Amino acid sequence: MSEPGPAQDDSAARRVLELAIQTSPISVGLIVGLAVTQQVKLTAAAVGGLIVALIGVTWPVTLVAGMWLGMLFDRLGITGMNMGGFPITASKLSVLGSIGLWILHAVLTRSPLFRWHPVFTAMLGFIVATGVTTAWSNCMTVGKFDIFGLAMMTVMMSLVYSALAEAELKPLFRFLGGMFLIALLASIRHGGGSTEYGRSAGTMGDPNEWATMVILLTPLFLGGLASDEEWTGRPIRMGLVMLAPLAVLVSASRAALVMGALISPGCLWLFRHRKGEIMACMGTAVLAAPFAVDLNTAWSRLVSLVQTFNGHAVVQDDSLEERSELARQGKQLFLDHWFLGAGPGNFSHATGFISTEGFFRPAHDTYLEVASEQGIVGLIPFFIFLGSIGWALRRGFGSATTEDDRNRIAGAALGLTALGLMAATLGLLTFSMAYLVVGFSLAILHQARLNANG
Repeated sequence: MSEPGPAQDDSAARRVLELAIQTSPISVGLIVGLAVTQQVKLTAAAVGGLIVALIGVTWPVTLVAGMWLGMLFDRLGITGMNMGGFPITASKLSVLGSIGLWILHAVLTRSPLFRWHPVFTAMLGFIVATGVTTAWSNCMTVGKFDIFGLAMMTVMMSLVYSALAEAELKPLFRFLGGMFLIALLASIRHGGGSTEYGRSAGTMGDPNEWATMVILLTPLFLGGLASDEEWTGRPIRMGLVMLAPLAVLVSASRAALVMGALISPGCLWLFRHRKGEIMACMGTAVLAAPFAVDLNTAWSRLVSLVQTFNGHAVVQDDSLEERSELARQGKQLFLDHWFLGAGPGNFSHATGFISTEGFFRPAHDTYLEVASEQGIVGLIPFFIFLGSIGWALRRGFGSATTEDDRNRIAGAALGLTALGLMAATLGLLTFSMAYLVVGFSLAILHQARLNANG
């Protein structure tokens, strides 16, 4: 069955293009006037911005692609500016710009400005709980980052869901998958421009966050491309299968290695009808890995982890010791403030734990962070939010009627499951790519439901 979006997209695009043609004399006049009165560079920037805006308003799916690219290369897009303590980055600017262009698209095409989903209701409940615990602890100075961050994530999820609900997704999967391949290759060969103790940090500036992004996005794209019969789909999905494990290895993230291994059977299931491809990919990766990447860092960290658990470690594993101590102090902080918590953003100073480098440390555990900072008042709505996502994916997979829909839902579920597991080792409460994937997943579920209903 065909996807539910192309007809609606073409109709909206025609209306926007007709309006652009009708107003073109005014636009040309303004550009000529700007060129005469101002600098050429400013004129070129204005023309470029106008073209980007026209593309975004005409084809809203490009707004999602732009936000995704902004988040993928967020560390490269740091402007150095702040507003109210919030750093201005490429991802924030892309989201704000996309909101404005989406509103303009909805007005011009009379499309729904937003689509609601029970997941958003659960998210709002968690935001309210965060606001209540912030007000109770009188910690708005640090709590505002969680409140406004979560509010922005909700708006972005709604935008992604609305923009993709009736759009053709296969071209988007191909474009995003191809761009992600480039980022993976860069992280393997050059460390993506940033490394830490020989560990590849990709485009994120942090090895663990980069590894988290890899195991979040790879299953999503594999699910979207698993049933793609076009010639462009095959090299992208094969490249993902080969490069994603190598990218995790060179990041030397032990948690990501474990979580990636846990979801790998599900990823193999996506290739159940393409056994030849998966065998070729695995064989090539095994043969090329010793020559393409340096596995010494990853191997030494794994050995250190095993020796620590066995009690045979000669050298103390500082990372594991630090996280263990943070877990103990976070647990005690929750027991001391079990109802309303110590206040969002207060974990580091409330525990008083200082690392060997002399800095206060965050919880490195999203669940512990919410429990200790917001108590059960925040923890219950947080788990309701997570449960609503899981329930929507489970119900959508069970009712899907096409193989394409089942693969897409399974890929999204695998990526979000890996993210949920990684959240026990990192602070991912406002990890923007995660919320974009949630909005993407809701659009996938919407289209699966339309296909099931004929």
